[in-house]
Amino acid sequence: MLRTKFLKKAVVALTLCTFVSTCAAAPATNPEGLTIQKEKSSETLYTKALEEKEAAVGQKYTTVRRGDFIMETTVPGNVIYPKQSRIRFDFPYGETYYLEAVGLEKKNKVAGDVIAHVFVVMDEIQLAVMERQLQRMEERGETGTAYEDAKTRLEEMQEALTRTEIVMEEDGILLEQEQLRPGSKISSYTITIADPKERLLEVSNESKAFRYGQKVKVSATVEGKSMTGTGTVITASPNTVSGDLAGTMAYIQLDEDCEYLYDGNGIAVTAESIHMKDVLLLDASAVYMENGVQKVKVKDEYGLHAVSFSFGRKSTSTYWVIDGLEEGTQILVQ
Repeated sequence: MLRTKFLKKAVVALTLCTFVSTCAAAPATNPEGLTIQKEKSSETLYTKALEEKEAAVGQKYTTVRRGDFIMETTVPGNVIYPKQSRIRFDFPYGETYYLEAVGLEKKNKVAGDVIAHVFVVMDEIQLAVMERQLQRMEERGETGTAYEDAKTRLEEMQEALTRTEIVMEEDGILLEQEQLRPGSKISSYTITIADPKERLLEVSNESKAFRYGQKVKVSATVEGKSMTGTGTVITASPNTVSGDLAGTMAYIQLDEDCEYLYDGNGIAVTAESIHMKDVLLLDASAVYMENGVQKVKVKDEYGLHAVSFSFGRKSTSTYWVIDGLEEGTQILVQ
């Protein structure tokens, strides 16, 4: 009887020991279903939880890398013509009436292009008097200065009588025409033209982004199509080669194969304002602000850690990193 009781106690003790041993070895399960091994550190467990969460929502990473940091400035450009000529068409005889300007939609003109229609009313009695006067001088055999002047006046009167239009006398860009109302009496007509080869782009240089000799990118809409080209800053403010063009503006000459952009609309000029070579770069999409400080979440073997860093400049897409991050570091994209 005593032996039987002893055996029962031994069996109970052995069973209890086995249960305790099994419980000590078995992993625990938290309410969220994450299995946690007791011998793993809390830092490793936190890392695993974050990685599983990131994988579930499709988080992405970027890398701190070396490259060129470039910032650009884009400003509107206007076509200007430093060399211009004013041409006056005189009507010394008769009464001249302006009718209409023509071809206003096209600025680029060539010699012979009609730019205005005119109508001249000549005094027939005056014309007859001039013709008779010249005839008498010829009959008398006069050949001096008085005769030449009378002959010139008569030729001018006859030319005015037959003149019905004003034409371009040379190739050029028609910048301005005298604005006269149809039917108004005039004695002269003035236009302003410029040499097509003497054109520049004028841009604001308040930020001093444009420098003498600098290559720039130019874009414009030409005949409904977006076009791009290149140009060179030939003078800039304030201490450069051309005193005539000094000030807060920069002046750009398009490269020969890009001169079609002069005739475009919505001209824009882009210049590099900063170009730092072989520096540390970080995508701006990985940066967030915390208490006024820019930070990133760095990924390493222990998990994700918030790290602040210093930067030199920032563009819309990139930070130029000065301190706090190393090349090759993986950063969580926010």
